[in-house]
Amino acid sequence: MVNGGLLLLLGLAAIGWWGSTLAYADVVRHLNANAPDGEVETYTRLFHGNVQANLRTLVGVCGTLAVALLFYRLRMKRMVPVPNRVLGSMRADVARAWYDLLKHTSPAHGRMVLFVVLVGAVLRAVLLWQPITYDEAFTYTYYASRPVHVIVSDYSYPNNHILHTLLVKLFTTVFGVGLVSLRLTAYLAGVLALPVFYLLVRSLFNRYIALLALALASASGPLLDYSACARGYSLTWFFMLLALLLGRYGTKQVRPSVALLLGLCCALGMWTIPSFAYIAGMVYVWLLITALGKGEEHMRAHVWNWVLSAMAFVACTALFYLPVILVHGMDQVTAHDTYGVPDRAVFARTYTDRALELWAVLADSSAWWVAALGFIALVYSGYTSSRYRALLAALVLGAVPLVVLQALVAPPRVWLYSVFIFHMGSAIALYYLLKAVQERLLKKAGKRQRTAVAALLLLVAFGWPGLRVERLGQGGMPEAEWCARKAVKLLRPGDKLYTQYPWDSPIEFHLLAMGGDRDLMYGPYTPGNTLLVAVGPDYDQTLQGVLAHQNVPAGAHPPFRLIQDSPRLKIFAAP
Repeated sequence: MVNGGLLLLLGLAAIGWWGSTLAYADVVRHLNANAPDGEVETYTRLFHGNVQANLRTLVGVCGTLAVALLFYRLRMKRMVPVPNRVLGSMRADVARAWYDLLKHTSPAHGRMVLFVVLVGAVLRAVLLWQPITYDEAFTYTYYASRPVHVIVSDYSYPNNHILHTLLVKLFTTVFGVGLVSLRLTAYLAGVLALPVFYLLVRSLFNRYIALLALALASASGPLLDYSACARGYSLTWFFMLLALLLGRYGTKQVRPSVALLLGLCCALGMWTIPSFAYIAGMVYVWLLITALGKGEEHMRAHVWNWVLSAMAFVACTALFYLPVILVHGMDQVTAHDTYGVPDRAVFARTYTDRALELWAVLADSSAWWVAALGFIALVYSGYTSSRYRALLAALVLGAVPLVVLQALVAPPRVWLYSVFIFHMGSAIALYYLLKAVQERLLKKAGKRQRTAVAALLLLVAFGWPGLRVERLGQGGMPEAEWCARKAVKLLRPGDKLYTQYPWDSPIEFHLLAMGGDRDLMYGPYTPGNTLLVAVGPDYDQTLQGVLAHQNVPAGAHPPFRLIQDSPRLKIFAAP
């Protein structure tokens, strides 16, 4: 471990020194060559000087730490093979846990769990071909289509969910540009979250509650939506559930290796989206509550174990975001300028409205009375189960202080991780309701039968409405595809297709997916060539407005004719 840290520090110092020697002209030329529009106006000489200063600071800090670590290494009498011992112990623990799981799982129950997960996977797969949204298209056209070093260092827009973007780049490079490859990362994360959720609930309660919770999550409208949308939210759910599962294991016995792995999971979630801080807060508050419930003899060991985990979390997060910090500074991560200056007066007036927005999203795929019953189930579960009560307390305490500190309530999609906790509470209440019904009315039905029937009914009751849930205010843009198809058919090199936000990125994405050249959408118009202009009336766009936005002088083109008309998008052509 010491050798690995030493190599990492020396490597960072070498990269920092090399980067600090690059000339401004060379950097600008490289950035322009990889920019979607061929020009990066924000990278000025002053900006370049700040980046160089940050890199030199990195060299000094890493060099000093490397010397200190080397001095410590030389003073050590022997190196303990910690990695091998840790890996061997973890493999043995995983094998033992898997054996115990299979031992206490009947074949019928195992098949039912597999069936529910497969249904959840199919429901999510159905949505993979839904029309593109602006944020998804922007993720690819502005970030995933660029080099890796740009992705990990450019956080000028929060759309860059960095780890998710890197995986999108991987899949679109391997499988080609398309809707499915764009959304494959979110889809796989959303599907893999289901079995992890089942294991978490089972470790906390029992296999029957776990199956009911799994059925609810598999058919949940909001979870379906963002498991088939090329954003990083489903990836954060996966890391959250994995961290909670590791935390549950770590509460049974003190294992530094588990604590470090949990810290890494949370850091990967933060690398995906900085709003994972709410989730990390929930995880560590829950671990603290659990540790304080231990006897005095074990409490101190557990608390120090989770302090170690939190330190690993902070260290790994800082390492992952180091390129962004060097280029843009810490504020781009902690207080992005697109969010504006916090205004506590506005926050005091609007936080209740934002809470109602979240409730509307959660209840959108079901009737109001179903949502009301779900709320009653949460109250009942929190009253009857101390373990669930601890999770609810952690959910609140991990988020509310940060929200108040920021004076900002994030959009509903940020809070969708709470849906898993809510489904857990609904499953607990439903389990005890089924138990009461069996004891009074269906005495011949066993736990296995009633739970399996209830799980199937939940899939049917929530699956179809879940598929029909709206895109949480994002709105698909199917017209972008036929606009790109028209451009590929009509335009030749030198011709242009001009449009304006929010149609620019969706049209560009489909243009690239069809093998078109993105140069068709950028650069000045040359008189005599064909010019297509896409105009969105929904956004109060006009033909003259789009031309002015693209700096096309009046009279520099022949008269336009309307070649495609729809309520949301019109295409004009000249000549």
